[in-house]
Amino acid sequence: MKTGTEVEASSTDLASLGLNAYESGVYLALLSRSGQGSTELAERARVPRQRIYDVLRSLEAKGLCVARDTTPRTFFPTDPATALPALSAKRAMELERERERTAAVALELAAQLGPLFQSGKGENDPLQYVEALADPARIAAQAFALASAAKHHVHALIKRPLILSSEQNRRFLEVPLERGVRYRALYEREALDDPELREWMGSLSKKGQRIRVVHTLPVKMQVFDDEVALLSMQDPVGGPPSFTAVALRHRGAVALLNLAFERLWEEGTPYEDL
Repeated sequence: MKTGTEVEASSTDLASLGLNAYESGVYLALLSRSGQGSTELAERARVPRQRIYDVLRSLEAKGLCVARDTTPRTFFPTDPATALPALSAKRAMELERERERTAAVALELAAQLGPLFQSGKGENDPLQYVEALADPARIAAQAFALASAAKHHVHALIKRPLILSSEQNRRFLEVPLERGVRYRALYEREALDDPELREWMGSLSKKGQRIRVVHTLPVKMQVFDDEVALLSMQDPVGGPPSFTAVALRHRGAVALLNLAFERLWEEGTPYEDL
């Protein structure tokens, strides 16, 4: 028989699978004695009687119990060896959908609120044209906002290691193409031996991205029109790769980076010739 501490721990673990306190208590009560009525379960799990039927319906929907139409109705637990892994898989899918939804909402809001932020910046801030970003989530939001706001052209230097997830990177690269923005990208030659980057090159080329390949690139960079550049610089200290991204809103500096891009572009080999 489980001790009070063990039962409490089981309730906590069940909560991580999405069960509330009443559902956890009733499921544990079901497991300890098969074939119980609602009144008995309410008493043993200490659930208010007016709530017990809602709790049992929820457990049935989650696949954790079944009911038999006896008089009174009797409830039986589902084997946790099969029910809990299935519940875990369903919970993981729900969390992933929620993660994707909130990430999409955050990126969309960042794109919408970016202009408001820019218009509200103080005119007297001497560093208002420089923004340093270290958190990957903030880098992703800024990258998506800049890509969504590009009007004329994007110049990109793309190399490993990548900061964002594969899905974030693909979306970030595709957004300007979907809006008809002229997009040129330089990749390092080793990208041709990288299955993921090679797939990107083929897919994005078909969508209109003009691609050239050079032997090596000095830094990762995205330049949006003649207005802003996003540079990603890897921490030189050893260990897992970490980055600081710098958003630079200075027309003179951006013009210089565009000139550097043009020089590298002239040296590159067109992707279609490889």
